[in-house]
Amino acid sequence: MAEELEELWSKLSFTEEEDASITLGSNSTKAARERGRFCVVLKILSHRCVNVEVLRKNLNMLWKPSKGVKFSELEEDLFLVEFGDKRDKRRVLDMSPWSFEKQLVLLQEFEGELTPKEIEMRWSPFWVQFYNLPLKCRTKETTWAIGSKLGSVMEVDVSDTGVQWVKYLRARVKMDVIKKLVRGKKITIEGGESRWVHFKYERLPNFCYRCGLFSHAIRDCSESVGSNYQTDESQMQYGA
Repeated sequence: MAEELEELWSKLSFTEEEDASITLGSNSTKAARERGRFCVVLKILSHRCVNVEVLRKNLNMLWKPSKGVKFSELEEDLFLVEFGDKRDKRRVLDMSPWSFEKQLVLLQEFEGELTPKEIEMRWSPFWVQFYNLPLKCRTKETTWAIGSKLGSVMEVDVSDTGVQWVKYLRARVKMDVIKKLVRGKKITIEGGESRWVHFKYERLPNFCYRCGLFSHAIRDCSESVGSNYQTDESQMQYGA
């Protein structure tokens, strides 16, 4: 976006009056910066238009904020959410991901330095389960190693001993949701043979079972053109 603006400006011819800059001091931004501490930016990962009033009612019921919450529409698909209590904001962020009408809700901290068009919304945390690992690999280090290949690891669910004797390992990972879901990874253990470790995602919203993207359902998938998305199960690379 910044590059596009620079290119646009380079083509403009400014008058003397237009070229005279306006300097804003800290007093001009103080009120917004103070209120921004209570805010998050929100986007619904969907091609469909969102009704802000329906969104507000739905998320109010889910979040149950102690001191209320306000929604402001910044762009057609981008919203600013202002909480009355910072503890409500922290709880909502910590309990992500959320969904609205089965579509993924993206949330991130308020960034006052950016215009709405400059804000990039593409990351969301998920708890991911890792299956089919040998017993000797069920450690904190293994969980971090696998999780880091999916995104930024925020937390691992491993006991203080560093070993987790359960059915699967589990990590909370901030993932790039513009990319396709990763179904698993080939793991090579101590120079031995490779094995397939498959993943399961907790609280997963709607996504395309054909291509693995969050942004649309099967009926809207460009790969579904000319095929029967309801019956052509052989083309479904993703599922429960």
